[in-house]
Amino acid sequence: MMLLAYSIYPLLWGGSVVTLVVAMSAGVPYPWIGPPLLIGVALAVAALERLQPHAREWLRDRGDRRTDVAHFVANVAVSQGSLALLAALAPVRAMLPSAWPGAWPLALQVVIATLVVDLGLYAIHRASHVVPALWRLHAIHHSAERIYWVNGQRRHVVHELLEGAPGLLLLFALGAPVSIIAAAIAVVTLHLFFQHANVEYRLGPLRHVFAVAEVHRWHHQRRYEDVQGNYAAVFALWDHLFGTALPKQGDAPLDVGLEEHVPRDFVGQLRWPFRVDSFQDPSRAARHEHVDLPNRSETR
Repeated sequence: MMLLAYSIYPLLWGGSVVTLVVAMSAGVPYPWIGPPLLIGVALAVAALERLQPHAREWLRDRGDRRTDVAHFVANVAVSQGSLALLAALAPVRAMLPSAWPGAWPLALQVVIATLVVDLGLYAIHRASHVVPALWRLHAIHHSAERIYWVNGQRRHVVHELLEGAPGLLLLFALGAPVSIIAAAIAVVTLHLFFQHANVEYRLGPLRHVFAVAEVHRWHHQRRYEDVQGNYAAVFALWDHLFGTALPKQGDAPLDVGLEEHVPRDFVGQLRWPFRVDSFQDPSRAARHEHVDLPNRSETR
């Protein structure tokens, strides 16, 4: 069982990334390989949540699945729409000077593009815990009362646009091909499936390199002081580099979510950040008393 726990992420995420890069290097167009890999890994993670859950309590639908699926569909549409827009603008961009290292190996280009996208995600995520206007949007994500792979995409569509914009715009300005940008988005998305996965998997010391679930679950704790860190999406190096890595070890408590009232339905969550009564400082909106839930071992 422990061997499986340590094999899940390297085999599925690492294997998928390698497959994506090798296929594209061999001339396979991104649309032929990217979407099938994303669908296949999503199905595998969904199955693993049933076969080897981190917390059985989180398997139960609390009336949130429909909302989470709606966010998932909306945000996939936003990301794919953004790529389509960049592709439409590519002929215009091609007439301008390019600073992108297009002659470098495709694998290295994907790594660079992923780092750029990930740094942008880190920056906006960190700002969203400080700037009240951004927190109102980001609070939707923290309102989830359980963590499973679908609600990794429980993000307000406006916040989705804001998070992705810095990395995508910088890559496009540098002259990165849209196929490379799409591959970087796929790498990030594949990882986010695992970051929120209710799957018992481990990464050992590499959890200091990759922001996997055992690290990210600490970021979803109810106590406000416990969520001010571990902002990284893919690479935990940003938290270590900028001093925002939480000094938490072991399994995080299962008590996640917010005491602040956030509507449970999709449309209500889209409207909530713009309501006058939601205009609060993030520290006030999320600070509340700690509520003890059973340990993970008691819910398996």
